Amino acid sequence: MRILWDPAALFVFYRLPRFVAERVDRAVIALAERGEGRLEWVAPYHRLRAGTHDVALVIDPRALSITVLHIFRAPREGL
Repeated sequence: MRILWDPAALFVFYRLPRFVAERVDRAVIALAERGEGRLEWVAPYHRLRAGTHDVALVIDPRALSITVLHIFRAPREGL
């Protein structure tokens, strides 16, 4: 699958601490290449967990593409 980045997502991505950005990047690549990852449908987007952050995605199986729309801090589990 091809990975596309929305400019707003890149804006956030480049401002993340390096270790967080690497974790986000690895999660998106693992999903695109192997279909691996913690993926949920949260209308109207898919949400991929990447450590302490969530990634809002649009998955287009016909175009074989994943578009990264936004990266945001994930709520802590158990709260």
